[in-house]
Amino acid sequence: MSNNNNPVGIVVHINEELQHDQMSKLETSLGSDSGIKGARINRDRKHLMLVDYMPSMISARQVVNYVKNKGYNAVLVGWI
Repeated sequence: MSNNNNPVGIVVHINEELQHDQMSKLETSLGSDSGIKGARINRDRKHLMLVDYMPSMISARQVVNYVKNKGYNAVLVGWI
């Protein structure tokens, strides 16, 4: 993990196109995880999720693995 105490944003690509209730559940569950400042899925591009996280507490890989553990095929697109 990094010593960076500033939030960092990443884009995660989810292969499945999520329905509204799936988006809400994923945003809420990920957003309440330790080290995650917020998660939001683009309503126009439902396969893209923006996640702000604290690299001093959690890694980008852990964020992607969290989404995968929820049953979705996800990959890191990059940092924003």
